[in-house]
Amino acid sequence: MKYIDTLLPFWKELKRYQTADFRADLVAALTVTPVAVPQAMAYALMAGVHPQYGIYACMLPVVVAALWGSCRFLAAGPTNATSIVLLSTIGSATVGGVAIAGLPPSYQMTCVFTITLLCGMIQVAMGLARLGDLANFISQSVMQAFATGTALLIASSQIETVLGLPDSHSSGFFLPVWSAIQRIDQVNIWCVGIAALSIFLVELCRRISRRLPSTLLALVGAGVFSWLIDAGNKGVALVGTIPSVIPPISRLPLDVTIYRDLFMPALALALMGAVTSLSTGKQLAGLKGDRFDGSQELIGQGLGNMAAACTSSIVGCGSFSRSALVVTSGARTRMATVLSGLLALPMLWLIAPFMSWLPLSALGGVLLTVCVRMVDVPGLRLCFKATRIDRTVLLVTFAATLLLALEQAILLGVLLSLILFIFKLAHPRVFRLSRHDPMMQHAPEPLPDEIAVYIIEGTLFFGAINELERRIYEETDTPVRVIVLHLARVFWLDAAGTHSLEQFVERCHERHIPVILVVGSRSVHDILKRTGMLSYLGKGFVAPTFADGLKLGFRTFHRLQSDERLHLPKLPPSKRKQSRHVHHPHQHHKSRNK
Repeated sequence: MKYIDTLLPFWKELKRYQTADFRADLVAALTVTPVAVPQAMAYALMAGVHPQYGIYACMLPVVVAALWGSCRFLAAGPTNATSIVLLSTIGSATVGGVAIAGLPPSYQMTCVFTITLLCGMIQVAMGLARLGDLANFISQSVMQAFATGTALLIASSQIETVLGLPDSHSSGFFLPVWSAIQRIDQVNIWCVGIAALSIFLVELCRRISRRLPSTLLALVGAGVFSWLIDAGNKGVALVGTIPSVIPPISRLPLDVTIYRDLFMPALALALMGAVTSLSTGKQLAGLKGDRFDGSQELIGQGLGNMAAACTSSIVGCGSFSRSALVVTSGARTRMATVLSGLLALPMLWLIAPFMSWLPLSALGGVLLTVCVRMVDVPGLRLCFKATRIDRTVLLVTFAATLLLALEQAILLGVLLSLILFIFKLAHPRVFRLSRHDPMMQHAPEPLPDEIAVYIIEGTLFFGAINELERRIYEETDTPVRVIVLHLARVFWLDAAGTHSLEQFVERCHERHIPVILVVGSRSVHDILKRTGMLSYLGKGFVAPTFADGLKLGFRTFHRLQSDERLHLPKLPPSKRKQSRHVHHPHQHHKSRNK
């Protein structure tokens, strides 16, 4: 039974599924599907492929991702982020030395399905490797910059469609804008009017009620208007008929070289989709108090993309807008999203005859409204004002999004986030308490300048100990007689950190400066005990609480003041011999206390 729950994570919910749950989930699915299908069409257009491949992505991939995912409300499918990365990949990636954009349309789609398959396999591998907490390492500045840059890229990719200009196959942000400016005299006023109409209808429906399928109603209105004015004969590009209502089985290549050439674009897409799905899933699970397993969600999203690759669909990930609609529509279980995927096929049967009258500029107008909502002005302002590091990461990632290939910008953003995380990890907060600090209320008497009390917060490992020593050596001109190190806020300490701490204490003892360690953390206490640090110092130089540490510090200081001979512990001969061969980064400093 345990293996069934592992292989089929939805099995527990199905066993206790009731009629009332089905009714609530069906209502939610009927609300979500009319929104999901036209959105997917628009995102497929954004990716540079026929809208039919977006509609196919609303079917089997959605069902698979919902059944094998962790969050019961997360709805997968094409999104703005994955579609714009896919567009960038089609414009910049090569297969066998030939650009994908220069290949015949049928072979282009073979490459798209291959990228989707690789993306799904990478995400499944990430889930099996228990990398579900990946989203925690991506900084807010990177996500804000990427969302803003992506919004501008989407807008620039649709400018030719909205203006009715022939597709120049330009990629990036600047080239499509410059191409449109050069051909401004060729603008089709009917395309501009239809795009403006779709934008107006979307905003009107959103003003009336957020529960209305604004995208669907806007496209219906634009399609009716297109039919009334016979837009096809006025130079307006139309979606046209869908060749097959049922998703056809994809033809995937057998040549290993193709998979090798497309691996890096697929990796960027997998990372982008993973971060988006994990952050959205965690947020939705927290809203309902559900337990969220990020690794299981990665497996679900990966299996969904693998199903998409086999059924002529484009890559997708967890969508916040559709997932939020699932929640607000009263869904109770993951079956709401499953039913939404199942209802997409009969809905496609209904709307397929009317697709030939749907203008591409109407879809472009819908995407422009998506771009505006993607820009989070308060979030950008917060990242810009927070710290200099956040501001730098924000600007660098934003510039990379506009100037580099999008998959390169994603990898750069992830790399910046990891570097920022390591930088923060390697630089613990080390600060000296003044006599007026509120924490000094535990002191038995006023703190003299000769007693230096340091608070250490963060991680002490081989890269972080240099920061500790640098801060401690930056002392005032007043000679320090006793040092109290408060380690209670150190949450992790490794062997190299312990060894460096021993060296520091030994150097202080050589200068006849006693060191009192306050070790309140159980894990840090156990590590220091196992490595022999506590037995080396002895009871007179280790305290369990800050108040006890201050008392020991004052007692030691008074003994030094009374010229009482104080026997400081020394390292065992083996450790002392080892420390002589270790270079100290601050050996060139001359002690002011000698």
